[in-house]
Amino acid sequence: MQRFLKIISDIYNTPDVRKKIIFTALLLLVFRVFASIPVPGINVSVLSSIFKSNQALNFLNIFSGGTLSTAAIVGIGLGPFITSTVIFQFLVYLVPRFKDLSEQGEHGQKVITQYTRILTIPIAMLQSYGIYRFLGAVSSQPIVSSLSIEGLITFIMTMTAGSIFLMWLGELISEYGVGDGISFLIMAGILASMPESIIGTIQSQNLNGIIIVVLILLFIVMIVGIILINESTRNIPVNYTRMARGVQLVGGSKSYIPMKINTAGVMPIIFALSILLIPQELSKILETSKIFIVHTISTFVYNTLSNQLYYGLIYALLIVFMTFFYTFIVFKPEDVAKNIQKQGGFIPGFRPGRQTEDYIYVVLMRLTFVGAIFLAIIAIIPLIVQAYTNITTISIGGTSILIIVTVILTLIRNVRAHLISKSYTSYM
Repeated sequence: MQRFLKIISDIYNTPDVRKKIIFTALLLLVFRVFASIPVPGINVSVLSSIFKSNQALNFLNIFSGGTLSTAAIVGIGLGPFITSTVIFQFLVYLVPRFKDLSEQGEHGQKVITQYTRILTIPIAMLQSYGIYRFLGAVSSQPIVSSLSIEGLITFIMTMTAGSIFLMWLGELISEYGVGDGISFLIMAGILASMPESIIGTIQSQNLNGIIIVVLILLFIVMIVGIILINESTRNIPVNYTRMARGVQLVGGSKSYIPMKINTAGVMPIIFALSILLIPQELSKILETSKIFIVHTISTFVYNTLSNQLYYGLIYALLIVFMTFFYTFIVFKPEDVAKNIQKQGGFIPGFRPGRQTEDYIYVVLMRLTFVGAIFLAIIAIIPLIVQAYTNITTISIGGTSILIIVTVILTLIRNVRAHLISKSYTSYM
């Protein structure tokens, strides 16, 4: 407790850090204000009941911060931007032009980011139209009033503008606040909808005291496990030889490379969920198509994803794949080996260059495998609980807890880094 109060005191006494935190909090408040403004022409009461009775829709609603069940103007959230990001991450590996851009440092990254923003617009428009069609087909009760061409265009443009606005807020937080803005907005949405979701689940499922206690203990175990996995690292020792610079010998020190079990953080789950939502929405919309092949495929996809076993298996496999994919984007063994060699370092027992790269690759593969399995288990825990209990819907699952805990841990690390930086600067 004393340590926590010391950190709060340091934040208050450091103007730059205090401003960053206040700036982040104000933008999160702006997000919640826009999340309470509904799009015209939606029967909100009917829509809310539909979301509460459907596990997949209910989780999607929590993930969007409760904006979908109220048809807010930011209802589609950051899904289009995340989808666009995933697309360009693949293009960097598949298209030589984008690979060359990624290797051009800050300039190349800015160009790719700009392309990502541009692609977000058509994806948001398509997803807005998909939401409109989806809401019209998800229930026999009227959810969406019949819109004219002008009204439909207004609906699509409003939802698209809301998504672009959230993307802009996220970038502002990333640049001027503390931490990754996209993750902060997702966490803020989950926290905002959490109390109502928990109370709604307890009331609708008529949970007794024993089940509630068991669920609370399960949540505590998940939180502890998430903290342990996220904070666990494998330190690879690196020795640096003494080098002659002029008449002086420099170097000769020892260091290590910290390799985390969960290098990818929460992004694989976010990516996997965004990818999985696309066939879910399209299959529901196209299921009524009169074209036989389209109807057959859409029905098969919809029935497959409606089955909890198949949905959980596909979801888990996607998370494992995206964990490996994102990890090797963030942490590249080849670059690490080259940097060690350039600085005159070596890993004991391994020659600089290719042998070092292979060793780092093997270690990273093993750590990533453990992290990927952990993320997959955390994500499908709600499905496992449903399979062995009478609970039909779980409002807050492992994914939500993982996002909240990961973002908070990242926030703490960023604040500490800022405080240390400022304390060093004050002595210069």
